[in-house]
Amino acid sequence: MKGKFLYPLIFALSALMALMAFKKVNRQIVCFGDSITYGAQVDGHSWVYFLSEDHPGIDFINAGRSGRKTADRNELLPVLKKYPNADDYLIFLGVNDLKNGNDSMINSCVENMRWMINEIKKVNLNARIVILAPCDINLKTMNDINRKKEYNKNTKRSLYKLEKRYKKLAAEQQISFISLLHAVSKPNYADGLHPDIAGQKEIEKAVWKGLKNLN
Repeated sequence: MKGKFLYPLIFALSALMALMAFKKVNRQIVCFGDSITYGAQVDGHSWVYFLSEDHPGIDFINAGRSGRKTADRNELLPVLKKYPNADDYLIFLGVNDLKNGNDSMINSCVENMRWMINEIKKVNLNARIVILAPCDINLKTMNDINRKKEYNKNTKRSLYKLEKRYKKLAAEQQISFISLLHAVSKPNYADGLHPDIAGQKEIEKAVWKGLKNLN
């Protein structure tokens, strides 16, 4: 009689332990970015959301804010205070600095990025830092609001230059780099600037592939 009750109990406990092991978080990744990271135009369903859904063993922190520039670099400090022991810090910024972009703006992006890298190193020397070069924009589908904000051909040209500068900076700082410049297909922009759901999923795949290649 005891066995009849004991075996189901052992089975239930084993199943519970397996479930707990499956849900156990074994890595924390902080994603510091702008509206694309936050999830503008997609009700919060950004690339960070999809990574969290597809990889439940990793704690992906969405630290995105709409409108954030690299010039808002001080906003990183409270994030570092809240998550000082993260395994990875992904920085996905630059496009909002480059309205009607020029070389001076690109230089500012690089110096602001350099500052953020150094601040992370001060807090967590063991963390992996990854620069994510921003996505391209689609001038043909850019809506009137974003055109008035001067997201234009100079922005596009500057994004291509910034990708090369970020890659160079990553090498200098001995950190990691993933380019998202060509991650989003041209039709997958909701307003010429922000990726739609399909575009966000493309970013997710590019980031995950990049992270796996870094291991």
